Amino acid sequence: MIERTEAKKIDRVKKIYLYLNCLFEFYAGITGATFILFLYSNHLDTMETNIIVAVSLITTFFVEIPTGALADYLGYVKTSILTGILLCITNIIFLFCNTIPLFVVAQISLGLASAFESGTLDAWVIENTSQKESEHIFIKKNKFISIIMIVAGFMGGIIADFCLKGIFLFALIASLLFVGLSVFIMPKLQGSFAREQKYSILDNVNGMKKIVIDSFHYCVKDKSIRNIILFNSVLTFAFSPVFVFWSPALHNFENVNYTLIGLAWVFMRAAMLVGNIVLEKWLHKSFLTLSAVSVACGLCIIGLAFFKKFWLLFLGILLFEFLLGLIYPLKETVLNVGIESENRATILSFNSLVASLFNYVSMILMGKLATIFTIEMTWISSGIALVIISTVILVPNIRKMA
Repeated sequence: MIERTEAKKIDRVKKIYLYLNCLFEFYAGITGATFILFLYSNHLDTMETNIIVAVSLITTFFVEIPTGALADYLGYVKTSILTGILLCITNIIFLFCNTIPLFVVAQISLGLASAFESGTLDAWVIENTSQKESEHIFIKKNKFISIIMIVAGFMGGIIADFCLKGIFLFALIASLLFVGLSVFIMPKLQGSFAREQKYSILDNVNGMKKIVIDSFHYCVKDKSIRNIILFNSVLTFAFSPVFVFWSPALHNFENVNYTLIGLAWVFMRAAMLVGNIVLEKWLHKSFLTLSAVSVACGLCIIGLAFFKKFWLLFLGILLFEFLLGLIYPLKETVLNVGIESENRATILSFNSLVASLFNYVSMILMGKLATIFTIEMTWISSGIALVIISTVILVPNIRKMA
């Protein structure tokens, strides 16, 4: 009887975990296709838009470890509640305000919410289930998130055609549901046991300094790892203008409404999934494959600038997403294979740091370039940079195989 009761409790823990993840990712799905267009509708130029988009990414990175410390200190239920409240603040600001300073505040709130959520729900489900069960639920989580992102993206397009700010109203409802589950359901499922260890914020700050220092020294000594990290950062730099400008470029065509943009988002997610499947079944996972696919991706980005018909540009963006489906797992695999096991955590953290910096620089630079010239110029510039860097890496690898 006790075992049956415990099994039911664990089953409820897993369900709440999946619901919370889906509710949190609902924001990214419903705003993914139209968020940039929302900022443009408030008379922001490309430079201002890129800065606002970058704020949440930079915030998340720099508070990742401190928020992890607070999660350990406060407990995962309280941290989950705080995550939902921050997400509510983000949606309320976007729903009712229209000034750049408040948009920045909203993005900071979103970045904090993402940092608090990162690891909190995973830690909670592990704490309240077995290790074996948590591994299965992580796989299931990714499937649920993919589904919710597609559904929410399509919803976002339809809602935006009626009222562009409406996407934040529905996202706010999801955020309130997130808070409700965290307040009323999570505490009932929380195990009554003490954690093995709690980390102070100072401990985590010192840990972050050690990560950066150790990673830097390791990368200086290991040329291959240094090259992989720099190349991954170049990829981030080159992809940024496509991520930011794809929806405005499609929306500029006549008779293209938000519903169609939302539908485009759905097909883009599907194209990336196809890329994942192709890589898993048929391609060799190596640095040579990564550089070769990156050359193709650079050429694709350049080509986007010259497609003057909606369907051609849309197909070009789908090809870009398909190639991303190959590149993302490849760059993770290549980096992980090259790292010595005792240095893995530090190098991955350093890789995230460098990539984030390249992403931020790209958003600022490409935003300014688009303001002075055109969106197409940003695609040409980033595509050429990617082709050149990828070719420089590809040629020596081919010679080694000859």
